[in-house]
Amino acid sequence: MLVAFKERTEPIILSKLRILNKRLELADEEKRYFSYLDKGYKGELQFDAMTEKLTSSCLILNDLLLEVEKTTFQIDTLIIFAGTLYLFEIKTNQGDYLYKQEGLTSTTTGVTIKNPLDQLNRTKLLFKKLLNQLGYNFKIQGSVVFINPEFTLYHAHPDLPFIFPTQIKRLLENLNNQPGEVSSNHKKLATKLVSLHRIDTSFDKLPQYNYDELKKGITCSECESFSLEANHKYLVCRDCGSKELVESAVMRTVEEFRLISPKRAITSTEVQEWCSIIDSNKRIRRILGKHLISTGSNQWTKYH
Repeated sequence: MLVAFKERTEPIILSKLRILNKRLELADEEKRYFSYLDKGYKGELQFDAMTEKLTSSCLILNDLLLEVEKTTFQIDTLIIFAGTLYLFEIKTNQGDYLYKQEGLTSTTTGVTIKNPLDQLNRTKLLFKKLLNQLGYNFKIQGSVVFINPEFTLYHAHPDLPFIFPTQIKRLLENLNNQPGEVSSNHKKLATKLVSLHRIDTSFDKLPQYNYDELKKGITCSECESFSLEANHKYLVCRDCGSKELVESAVMRTVEEFRLISPKRAITSTEVQEWCSIIDSNKRIRRILGKHLISTGSNQWTKYH
């Protein structure tokens, strides 16, 4: 299996929305936005699982957020080969659409979405500028990959750089037949691009929330139910029956606390209230002390 030079991580805004979605009643628009981000991320992971099976000489950089001339642009997947740099936009659209230059129109709802070619062309143009500034002149090839098998696009000319679900296998075969070996120069470029990757700061799109109104408790790692039962070692879900070690469940929930309430100190009292199901503060202290660094003492002990 090919390990990506830069692996994909879940966007922080998606992670936060995932926590809020189960601990707060989101508005319909916020739920749609969460669903849109979640589907997009799952589609990208699906494509990652395919590119990990490539056997040709290449460097894979997933999820790059770059800037050139004060303009940011995102590359879902970049694969560096000896002769060509391939960039891919991953789309998870579902249903039947009609292709028009101004956009893709759903045959069932009549709603038109942006033509993904516009985004692809913008990304290619900005990426080319960035490469030139860095002193590279590689050939760039870009494609839009429609990864959902339940997607059909009518009236799209065969020459358009679209990869449909039935063509993904051939795309991978083509990528596997790329000639040449990546050199130290290619690795130098990949390292530079990773160093230029920016952290997404679109947190202003998060809904306003108050810590006190968030539902407290540990959720099932499988079905996200709050209906858990604690024994001396495990948390057992009453809804789906799955089991998780209390220790790993607490630390998973501490990570949620850290992400959703970054200004609140991590103390045994705060964590016990956040987890709610663990009665023993001593048990919480023991778990936190095992996994985190503590400062202070007694009731003033904080964990980092």
